[in-house]
Amino acid sequence: MPFERVNIKDILEKELTNKEVSAHFNQIKKEYELIEQIVLVRKQLNITQSELAKKAHVSQQAISRLENEKHIPNMDTLLRIVDGL
Repeated sequence: MPFERVNIKDILEKELTNKEVSAHFNQIKKEYELIEQIVLVRKQLNITQSELAKKAHVSQQAISRLENEKHIPNMDTLLRIVDGL
């Protein structure tokens, strides 16, 4: 049995008409935009994940998980990372 082709853009457009889904989507989008900015600044400063981790007093793995969008840290950790930049 072949898979049915789906258009994610159509599904997303339909789901975003729901105010609750749209609000949640926009919140998540802001979080990922912040992560992108953190990565961009780190690279512009030409510092490694390890160097940032030392400055922020977190593990290099925490920086890696953040940058690879595998984990969004709590606010305290996120602020330490931003302060490390």
